[in-house]
Amino acid sequence: MKRILLTTLLLLPFLTKAQGLFGGTTVTEYKASNGVTYHVGDTVRLGHGTKQDGTFMYFEDHGLIPNPRSTRNLPKDFANVGAVVKSIKKTKINGIDKYMFSVNPGGPMRYTVFIDDAIEACEIKPCKSTDSATPATAGSVADEIKKLKGLLDSGAITKAEYDAQKKKLLNQ
Repeated sequence: MKRILLTTLLLLPFLTKAQGLFGGTTVTEYKASNGVTYHVGDTVRLGHGTKQDGTFMYFEDHGLIPNPRSTRNLPKDFANVGAVVKSIKKTKINGIDKYMFSVNPGGPMRYTVFIDDAIEACEIKPCKSTDSATPATAGSVADEIKKLKGLLDSGAITKAEYDAQKKKLLNQ
């Protein structure tokens, strides 16, 4: 009995520090910056790690007793897989609301992630807001011209229509 009491007293500072580190208000859903509303139990789609070695910068494991000085990042092996949302917490950092997810990408470990930071870095997909219109990229313009060429070759459009549409795409 004395050992249990002694162990509890020794661990109490660590446990209260852990609560402070991961404190905040628990919520059941959050509409993230990519336009997706995430709920506890949903699966988030991982992108790729953004550190030089391919590990995930924004996914951290703080161990059984959280310690901000001893973190491990999610390995690069988890690129393009899913991670189940176990909890969502709203917290304030320097007066700014931040949402932290606890996720399990498989196995015994849980990782914490500030969801909007990970979305911004494309560690979570979709990484761009589905609400905002994004300008066509060079790849998509080339794809559109290729489609137009196919229509021209098949006789679905005329040479004049092809030239007009191609000019329009290239002058965006």
